[in-house]
Amino acid sequence: MRSFIGLDLAGNTKMALESWREQALPDVPRREALVQQPAKKRRGGKNTPPVTAQPYAVPTVNLHMTLCFLGAITPRQHEALIAEMDALTYQPFDLHLDTAGVWNGPKILFAAPTEPPQELLELARGVRKAARAAGLHVEGKEYKPHVTLVRKAGPTLPIPLMTPDIQCHFADFHLFESVSTPTGVTYPIRHTWQLRHQLSVREKLRRGLI
Repeated sequence: MRSFIGLDLAGNTKMALESWREQALPDVPRREALVQQPAKKRRGGKNTPPVTAQPYAVPTVNLHMTLCFLGAITPRQHEALIAEMDALTYQPFDLHLDTAGVWNGPKILFAAPTEPPQELLELARGVRKAARAAGLHVEGKEYKPHVTLVRKAGPTLPIPLMTPDIQCHFADFHLFESVSTPTGVTYPIRHTWQLRHQLSVREKLRRGLI
């Protein structure tokens, strides 16, 4: 199955991102709202201008933050991956989505933290190391936490009217499967791991965690 390890966003966080996107980018439609026009034969040959793909909003239910993309994995790799992830111990954390940007390569608009919390970066490193230990190929490029909000973010995408200001809390991480359907891709969760505070009882009491 085609999979990735990531963080799911709470329902209220997804709704807050949807609200920000609708206010900051009011002209970006949902994918299902795009009118699919039949292909037409073009005249003029080489002088005919290319058709530009129209930006569209990622479905709110699909909003997430990837920790490690895995690609297609076999049942044996899946079993090894679960065992490696079971051994990880990392702490819950808060995160502030306070900036937005566009990556021209994958053509996405995203929301991201200006200063990613250390707990998130440590979790991402640990997850990638565990995936490699399970025999999976993991890209070695720098991890840049983000939430993809718009795809096909080409030159027709307007500049956001404001920056996001959204607080998130994460207490677990997941193995997601990427499933293609006639109406678009979905990301069902196939396994969940809890994040646990590695604090003394006194410190937990002080923070109101118990």
